[in-house]
Amino acid sequence: MQAHPTTFAVTLLGCLMLSACGGGGSADSGSGGGSTSASGGTSSTCQYNNLISDTERKQASACGIQVSGNYAQADSGYDSVIAACKQGEKAKADTYYSGTYQKMVDYARSVSKELGCGQNNGTTLPNNTVASNYNFCVKSTTVNGKLSYEGACYGPVKSGEGGCGSGYNYVSQYASLSTCTSGGKSWLESR
Repeated sequence: MQAHPTTFAVTLLGCLMLSACGGGGSADSGSGGGSTSASGGTSSTCQYNNLISDTERKQASACGIQVSGNYAQADSGYDSVIAACKQGEKAKADTYYSGTYQKMVDYARSVSKELGCGQNNGTTLPNNTVASNYNFCVKSTTVNGKLSYEGACYGPVKSGEGGCGSGYNYVSQYASLSTCTSGGKSWLESR
């Protein structure tokens, strides 16, 4: 799959994650985005349950950017918890996990429920056999204490087909490159 050269980035003022700013790194995108492990970290002291299941994440991705963007933000928060713990900031990681990360997950779920995600009352993507859609994907990095997101539109891909470039996380799919670009810019500007 070839990545379309359209990329853009937004830098947030200040650090939105832990004060150590160790997080914000890209998550494993092997299954279409987000953190995929049930518990993170290689050390027994850095094991935290990822509160979002792969099934829930896929359902959110199918509901569009308004829902999936909140789940992507929660995944970034989870990555920050693991990164801070691995850097020796276990107390901060514990506090962030039980406070901020939990709130991020609760908020993502509340938006999903409010919009009726998963209740089969929304539009369904056509079952295309032609690759004509574009996936909007993001990766986040921390530079000099500022969290930056970079977005890219990958495609063309078939309807319902996930996939992003290395280091990018899937957010949503659009029917054309122009809608992917405008939707992606809106997502980045809202961060």
